Amino acid sequence: MTDTTEKPEAVLEWISHPAGERPWATVAYVSIILLAGLLAAVIMGNNLWWGLVFAFVLFLSGWTYFLPIRFRMGDEGVSKKSLFGTERMTWTQVRSIVPDKYGVLLSPFPQPTRLAKFRGMSVQFSENREEVLEYIRTYATG
Repeated sequence: MTDTTEKPEAVLEWISHPAGERPWATVAYVSIILLAGLLAAVIMGNNLWWGLVFAFVLFLSGWTYFLPIRFRMGDEGVSKKSLFGTERMTWTQVRSIVPDKYGVLLSPFPQPTRLAKFRGMSVQFSENREEVLEYIRTYATG
């Protein structure tokens, strides 16, 4: 039996930058980080250094929100390029997809598992949710 599913020929590329796309959420997020840093400085004996370290650690924990990430999808798979390097996943590695409001988790496991967040790839949308999901479903299930 031959596969009659028509696969898109084009490569799908976009840049996801949630901080720029959701300004009010960014204001809230940055406010929380700054307040937490201030609180850490006060708790550590009014030491500004500890406040800055704490705020920096909180910023790093949310780097995927603050820093732009370039995504590229082609017939081979998906690549995710950021300041911290490039991550790749082939379509043969994708066993299940878990979409949410802001992105989709490409999982190497056929069933939902807690390990999927660590072994899979998180792909963020950028006002292209339906296009990305259609592209993924075409290749990941084909």
